[in-house]
Amino acid sequence: MRAQPYRGFTRRLFLVAVPLALSLLLLFPQTSQAHAILLRADPAPDSTISAVPSQVRMWFTENLNPAFTTASVLAGGAVRVDTNHSHVSSSDPTELDVPLQSGLKTAVYVVIWRTRSAADGHVLSGSFLFTLALPGDPVPTFTSVHLDPKLLQGGSVPGQLDGPTLFTLFMTTLVELGVVFWMGAQLWRNFVHQPETEQSEQTVIRQREERRFERYFALPILGMMFLANVGILMGQAYSVTNGQWDRVFDPSVLTQLVASGQFGTYWLMRQGVIVLAMAIAAYALWSGQRSERINQALLWINLLLGLALLIAMTLSGHAGAVPGSISIYSLLGDWLHLLAASLWVGGMMYIAAIYLPVLRQNPKMEQARSLLATLPRYSPLAYTGVVIMALSGPLNASVHFTSLDQLVNTDYGRALIVKVLLVGAMLLTSAVHVWRLRPRLAKDYRKYLPMSESSTATAQEVKQLESSIARQTSRLTNVLRWEPALGVAVLICTGLMSVYAGTLVPTSPNQVPILQQVTSPSSVIPPFSTTVKTTDGKFQVHLVISPNRLGLNTFTATVMDPDGRVDTNVGVSLYIGLFGMDVGSGVQALNLQPDGQGNFVAHTGITEGGRWAIRIQVRTPDSGTHEVELTEFIRV
Repeated sequence: MRAQPYRGFTRRLFLVAVPLALSLLLLFPQTSQAHAILLRADPAPDSTISAVPSQVRMWFTENLNPAFTTASVLAGGAVRVDTNHSHVSSSDPTELDVPLQSGLKTAVYVVIWRTRSAADGHVLSGSFLFTLALPGDPVPTFTSVHLDPKLLQGGSVPGQLDGPTLFTLFMTTLVELGVVFWMGAQLWRNFVHQPETEQSEQTVIRQREERRFERYFALPILGMMFLANVGILMGQAYSVTNGQWDRVFDPSVLTQLVASGQFGTYWLMRQGVIVLAMAIAAYALWSGQRSERINQALLWINLLLGLALLIAMTLSGHAGAVPGSISIYSLLGDWLHLLAASLWVGGMMYIAAIYLPVLRQNPKMEQARSLLATLPRYSPLAYTGVVIMALSGPLNASVHFTSLDQLVNTDYGRALIVKVLLVGAMLLTSAVHVWRLRPRLAKDYRKYLPMSESSTATAQEVKQLESSIARQTSRLTNVLRWEPALGVAVLICTGLMSVYAGTLVPTSPNQVPILQQVTSPSSVIPPFSTTVKTTDGKFQVHLVISPNRLGLNTFTATVMDPDGRVDTNVGVSLYIGLFGMDVGSGVQALNLQPDGQGNFVAHTGITEGGRWAIRIQVRTPDSGTHEVELTEFIRV
């Protein structure tokens, strides 16, 4: 009579023991990098040379995809001087070579590169300067560079949340949410559900869970993952085609993306696993009554497909890009981290989306009985997920960190800090319902059982205890319902860490992209700051432009009334351009957005040195406009 429950316990014990044993392999991590990021170049960034080079050579942190890795070299940021034959070296897959034309003259040269990692598929771009000063010629300065911003399209600057990066982040997060939820559902159905020998009430709840999952969640979740994976590929196509939307759906581009490099192989594996899972989900939805043996077979097949999907995601992510002997640690760490998220976060998502809505159909006393019978069976899975995440998370991060300073000085590190805080909040919430709410409910329920059958207990006593159990059940279900929101936030932070992985490489002085360099190597330009009144005298505007140099700048405006009180019930626009440029002839219009702290903020790039003029426009709710043109000019 106890054989089946014993087998259920053995299965849960096996699920706990194996991942924890594998986690011990992560106790010996080493460091690595993520994304194909520039390590060094010849000529070196920001260097001055006197001999004409025949080519520019660059070395990156990962193997490069030759089909979508390119570079160009421009004299003065305007005239192209390479031979348009940049290529990945045949002897070193991390090296990109750019042959140059003969007869180069004294000038500042801009090298613009775009890489696509052969391992994780990420597309990045960047740029740097070097100066050629032939003997007898004066050394040119950075202020002579006039860079066309169109030349920098295609690929994301490491850590920059541009449009394509945000799109990819959104799609990646959808995939991870879908995988974690779907895998968590398979773990729950295989290791939390009891065999048919359990009491009929729990059997009915289990059957309702299965129907709810199969009817409303299995196919939609898998379909969302399939489309989101396609979206990831579209985002890469947008990057590698320099933002040409008409080529994003070009079959030849998409075919090259999936046919070249490790990422394409495992992207196809991901889609293949999802399609198989969709076929099984469709069969389960429309096949009607099935034998218990077929149901068990479908559960195990789905579980194996889930494990394969976790493997494919790991191999097509950053872990697959780690070179050499440490790759096993990185791959295992990522896989275990995804498994931990499925065990803990995915299980909580299943509870909130499937189990609790089904349970709500029952009376409070039956809800309490089911919670006290079911949650202890889920606890070993959750505990395993917590422990694995606690081991694999920090140790996996240590594989990518090169110094502790990066924890606070990089966007990746700051995203990791937020993720750790959210995980801590999840732990605290779980501790509340595991060690406080559930024991109290169990204690009252144990009192209720003999009291409800006793002839000595009064009806009022029984009713009071039932009311107490009902309140505690509602409190416990409310906590269980909202706890997964923290888990979703954790997965969003994971996506941000993927975006910001490129910021982990320390930026040395000779690796600063041209769009972030100051106009003179020997001077530091402070942020621009001024306070002006509109021409009608009704508003004062305090404007700060930081860092006030070539590249991405932040424009912050604070609007005040004549008495100096901050006014946020307005709109603010800026019209910026080179001094003397007419509106409509290259002038940028910026609509600043409130930052919630009394200021209005926008970001834009300044790509050319010179004197810049700004017209500030303040719009009031009565459709009035109040303007001022700066009497000082920004010099960059």
